[in-house]
Amino acid sequence: MKKQLLQHGWFIILLLLSVACRQSPTGQEGAMPVVNPADNNGQPTVLYLVRHAEKDISDPSNENPGLTAEGTARAEALRSLLQEQEVDALYATKYTRTKSTLIPLAEVKNLEIRQYEAHDFNGLRDKVLQNDKGHTLVVAAHSNTLLPIIEAFGAKRPVSDISELEYDYLFKITIAADGTATVETSNYGKASR
Repeated sequence: MKKQLLQHGWFIILLLLSVACRQSPTGQEGAMPVVNPADNNGQPTVLYLVRHAEKDISDPSNENPGLTAEGTARAEALRSLLQEQEVDALYATKYTRTKSTLIPLAEVKNLEIRQYEAHDFNGLRDKVLQNDKGHTLVVAAHSNTLLPIIEAFGAKRPVSDISELEYDYLFKITIAADGTATVETSNYGKASR
């Protein structure tokens, strides 16, 4: 008799627990919703893409020059333009000129500058969409890589070419949660043409 009462008691406890789980506020029979942190709630990924600022060409043998005074002023203009924007990540190539273009923004945002390979456009796209999906980031590139990067993200070239003398383009690529990409073109800092 004692054994039957004990079994009956356990049965009632299990039944009550089962009912309680089904009436949980999640509406999913006790299951907690799973949130994918990489999805970022369907937010678009926003990528600001710039060419490195004016480089010092006074020494033709230097393959990794820094910025000129004009280039430093342009890097500061980029910082001023984007310092109020939410920026989650910064990307530059291994070259001093791309890193130096982002240093003022990196300092004000307290962000590390991540490195990518200059001509690995698909690799950059994959890295951004894997690590920074739904976030806002800034990428410093080169005159001959800006347009291929835009295309790698699925947007159309907004201009046919970028000359060696053009430093003031700012491309804003917006990638929707469904993967469609659009690009807006503007200029920043002192006109360079």
